[in-house]
Amino acid sequence: SICSQMPNLTIMAANAVAALDQTHLSQSDHALLAQYAEETSGDYCAGCERLCSEVFAERVPISDVMRCLMYVHSYQDFGLARSTFDALPTQTKKLLTQLDFSAAESSCPRNLPIGKLMREASTLFV
Repeated sequence: SICSQMPNLTIMAANAVAALDQTHLSQSDHALLAQYAEETSGDYCAGCERLCSEVFAERVPISDVMRCLMYVHSYQDFGLARSTFDALPTQTKKLLTQLDFSAAESSCPRNLPIGKLMREASTLFV
C-alpha cells in the first residue's frame, strides 16, 4: 500500500497511472528500494500506533500527532497540520506535555524520539 498527498488532479492522475502500471521491477530495483527504505526508516512514523500507545492507560493518538508534523515538515502545509491538530481533544493536547514517552520510544520499531516530537507539536501548533 502507498500513501501520497494528492493536492490536485494532475498529481492524482500521475499516481493512479503509476499504481496501475504493470511494469515489473528488476532485482536491482528491488534491492535499491529496500536499501532506501532501510536508510530512511527512522525518518518517519509508520503508523503502528498500537505498539507505542499501548504503554499508556488512556489513548494517546501518537500517529495523529505525527501526521500533523508530517504535514508541516514533509508537505510544508502548516494550515492542514494546524487544523488536524486543532481537531484533537483538549485533554490529548495537554497530555503531550505531561506524559513521559520513554516507554513508547522503547516500543517504537523506528526508534523515533516520540517525546521530543510530541513536545514539538504541542509548541508548534499553539
